[in-house]
Amino acid sequence: MKFKLYKNSENKYNDLKNIQIDFLKNRDIENPKEYLSLDHSAELEYGLLDNIGEAVELFLSHFDNNDKIQVLVDEDVDGNCSAAMIYSYIKRLNKDYHVEYILHKRTKAHGLEGLDDDVIVDKDTKLLIVPDAGTNDVEACKTLKDRGIDVLILDHHEQAKDKEGNLIDNPYALIVNNQMSEFYTNKNFCGAGIVYKFLKALDDFLWCEYADDFLDLVALANISDVMDMRSPETKYLVEVGLHNISNKFFQALINAQEYSMSGIVNIHNVQWYITPILNGCTRFGSPEEKELMFKAFIEQDAWFEYKKRATKDKPAEVIQESIYDRAARLAKNAKARQDKSREKSVQMIFDQIGENPTDKVIMCDVSELLDGGMTGVCAIKVAEKYNRPCLLLKKYYDYKTNTLVFGGSGRNINHSPIESFRDLVESNNQFNFAQGHKSAFGIEIPVDNVEKAKEIFNDELKDEDFTKVYLCDFIIPEYDVNESIIYEMTKFTDLIGQGIEEPMIAITDIEVNRDDITIQGKNEDSYCFKIGEIKFVQFKCKDDNSVMDWLKNSFDNVAKINIVGNPCISEYQGIKTLQFIIDDVDVLSTSFEDVESNDEDEDESW
Repeated sequence: MKFKLYKNSENKYNDLKNIQIDFLKNRDIENPKEYLSLDHSAELEYGLLDNIGEAVELFLSHFDNNDKIQVLVDEDVDGNCSAAMIYSYIKRLNKDYHVEYILHKRTKAHGLEGLDDDVIVDKDTKLLIVPDAGTNDVEACKTLKDRGIDVLILDHHEQAKDKEGNLIDNPYALIVNNQMSEFYTNKNFCGAGIVYKFLKALDDFLWCEYADDFLDLVALANISDVMDMRSPETKYLVEVGLHNISNKFFQALINAQEYSMSGIVNIHNVQWYITPILNGCTRFGSPEEKELMFKAFIEQDAWFEYKKRATKDKPAEVIQESIYDRAARLAKNAKARQDKSREKSVQMIFDQIGENPTDKVIMCDVSELLDGGMTGVCAIKVAEKYNRPCLLLKKYYDYKTNTLVFGGSGRNINHSPIESFRDLVESNNQFNFAQGHKSAFGIEIPVDNVEKAKEIFNDELKDEDFTKVYLCDFIIPEYDVNESIIYEMTKFTDLIGQGIEEPMIAITDIEVNRDDITIQGKNEDSYCFKIGEIKFVQFKCKDDNSVMDWLKNSFDNVAKINIVGNPCISEYQGIKTLQFIIDDVDVLSTSFEDVESNDEDEDESW
């Protein structure tokens, strides 16, 4: 185990007077005090988005003419929220207006790929709105334009480039996109955010105030699309949205996850307990379940009969279940099916790779093992298993280049010595692209380039051992640890989000006595001890855990250890406990002390 202070840390001498400020500075927040008190001034004017005025004019020209409008629903949480917002806004303007939604038939489909196959646009449609996608679907937009259908794209994805590095224009659609708007400085804003800005523009033109009613979906989408919460505008609007949840389906999801979320609705809990079940439905739900989920998002009230299973205390009964509770329950079921399928698939991948792969980056062809929606979630498990970055590859034929290529997902390990795995892949000239976040992204590589890519990785990383390196906010010796300092570090709960990781603290030179450690868990794989009133816990220790090894295989009574982890407040049956959750531990030394003889000496002196 290795640990070090953040490179931007000013806390080299453990000055613990400005804990929260130092925490934010370590995450590259330039003005922490301003960030802690964000208000509406953090919002950027929608007029800074290129084409926003023209988009309003285009929409109203069709709306005022009572033309048929269709909205494409993209296959993720952001896509569902974005489409639900624009669809519901139109219905708010006129509940009888002829607007329809289009759902993808294929899992993990994106934008207008598969026009006339996966995406069916009606012939009598006059305006197609594509939120959260479409910027780079040039050929499909041309086809629609030739049919007399206007295309309005409200997107946040980057504009594609050709092989020479030139941006590829899409003149066949009207595009509003923050990535393509020079003066709109917030590039960490998802599709629902761009839709919100479009609705604000419509509000101003139509003298109404409907857009803010959808800020809860703006929040859910930005969290689920892993937008960087260091952006003041994104963070501000997400916070406003989470404090004003009115969407009935969002409320039902929170109710369904109340136990896991402990009744606390914040960015971290939404990201960990709401987003995954929605993703489970988009990846593993049936077409009927996906449509039910979208109908719940647009609040199409409906009731269903549902037979609840018998329990120990109650017999089976038939109840009336709202569309919101039903969609939430089915989404959780889909997530459970995904988890079960993932475990089975991951084991097959492990069998294919073997126990001791020698490549520095795992590159595995899973074309025959996984469907398209599972590469990312499986890549995480593979990276964890082998403690090195992973690329899972699926083969397909690229009709544009008439070549066989691999698409797939890249995932880095937590606390990796490689700060940006995506940048490493991009620098390997064998790949067509690597797009996404620095530790989780999509890739494409020609089939014939894979072996050469492996050679390049192995050469560049030949001296890398992938020992985890924990970036710490503070490195504190045991004698400086006290309840007030650790408690202060638990106050970051509502700050945690993408780009603002949980606080990580190293505590050094802790002396623990064997008799002060309690083994816990039905498998006896967890342990705890106390320093003052602080309870230190490590759960589900691996076989090579050094503390467990000392406890089980040594006769020494005392060990000196270093630990890294983060503090929290644990609540059980109304009792709150200050805890420090240990992520990793090193036993530095052990020694034998005759505790009983020490006690006898004390008795004699008494």
